[in-house]
Amino acid sequence: MINYLFIYPEIIISAGLCIIIIIDLFISANYKSISYYLIQIILAYCVYHIFSYSEFMNTNTSNLYDTSTFSNIFKVFIILILLLIFYYTSIFLKYFNKYKTEYFVISLFGLLGMMIMISSQHLLLLYLGIELLSLSLYSIIAFNKNSLFSSEAAVKYYILGAISSGFLLFGISLIYGLTGSLFYHEIIEQLSLLNVNPLENDMRILGLVFALIFIFISLSFKFGAAPFHMWIPDVYHGSMITTTLMLSTIPKIAVFIILIKLLGSVFSSLYIFWIDMLLILSILSLLIGNIIAISQKNIKRMLAYSTIANIGFIFLGISMGSIDSYKAAMFYTLTYVITTIGAFGLLSQLIYKNKPIEDIQELSGLSRNQPFPAFLLMVIMLSYIGIPPFIGFHAKLFIIQSLVHSEYIALGIFAVLMTVIGSYYYLRVIKVIYFDNESEELKSTSSYIVTGLYVIILILLGIFPDILGQLSGYSIANLFNT
Repeated sequence: MINYLFIYPEIIISAGLCIIIIIDLFISANYKSISYYLIQIILAYCVYHIFSYSEFMNTNTSNLYDTSTFSNIFKVFIILILLLIFYYTSIFLKYFNKYKTEYFVISLFGLLGMMIMISSQHLLLLYLGIELLSLSLYSIIAFNKNSLFSSEAAVKYYILGAISSGFLLFGISLIYGLTGSLFYHEIIEQLSLLNVNPLENDMRILGLVFALIFIFISLSFKFGAAPFHMWIPDVYHGSMITTTLMLSTIPKIAVFIILIKLLGSVFSSLYIFWIDMLLILSILSLLIGNIIAISQKNIKRMLAYSTIANIGFIFLGISMGSIDSYKAAMFYTLTYVITTIGAFGLLSQLIYKNKPIEDIQELSGLSRNQPFPAFLLMVIMLSYIGIPPFIGFHAKLFIIQSLVHSEYIALGIFAVLMTVIGSYYYLRVIKVIYFDNESEELKSTSSYIVTGLYVIILILLGIFPDILGQLSGYSIANLFNT
């Protein structure tokens, strides 16, 4: 008998979706914001439930759906992030008269997909979660129907996403054919048996490596690692800035968790095969991301290539294959997401000639016009670079330390050089803000109270990095039961 109380958070989200869709039909156009507040209440209640019943959910022994401490930590994390994203999105959509409750409802479907991805203990369930997230993202990318760029971005992402899903399904089918199961624990058992007599299993190992390659290609596409990054700049550019905010944050956490589970646990015995793939992708991501970002004039495209470079750092951490390197990679992922929320959230509150910010040059003289948001944006850019005492410094330091401890000294030096190159395009934003001529066309859509408090938290996390460090260590320890 299945105990559905273990998946109560998912039930809350699903039931909330149905209720909001029905209620919104009977609300007049002037009061549509009621639906937005109801959605925020549902998300807050979901967080409360996970906190209140975490001990009970931790007793779940299901081999299909994981509700352990590790999964619950990241469900809470992505829900809290979505609360903040919805805050910025509601302000943005209302200012430009594009507010539709459907945008938030579709985003909740994406949240549901990510929760399924995080808790999945079965490859087919994982695929369903990824597809639910992807279908939601296709819709919100195309939300701005008046923009050709938005439609183009949605079509590109849809086509490439379909190809990526095909790779994932093919890899899963190979795994099933070679192991006879799609459950994580049964795949681990089957792989452990290969070590008994490896000479008789050479062809089977080769098949598993091919399966892993196909799965890894699909997940690398979802993550945005080079050379599977071709969709990121166009999709970030074509989407509304609040959609870009969502695309660049919580899906990255969900995909990172899948990678840690699959590579660090399910396919850990095939480490010698996937380490080289990860290292190649990380080096390519760092090179392509940092070098091409230098020539970008559009701030969303610049941050898109910055994302690719940051993914390179995350892959470097995962590729070391040790518990400490997984902690460093998780710390870096959380740091990247937290910093990116601040960057896109702040940019979504700025307008130039009554349009959202697009080009970096449109931020000219922001320090003279609005010194407070200029300071906030400078702090975020310095954190991206990795200047102490900001949190980005500790993230890069931990990755480089893990490389040195694993005796990859050359890679550590390469990572430092890429950090130096990457600092150019972040410093260019600061230069435009503080040293270029003031623009009278640059205005804001709302106050910066929430963003200011958020950046203060960002600064405090840099001064006390142990807060995120302990969270990363605790979650990894729970995942690997160490």
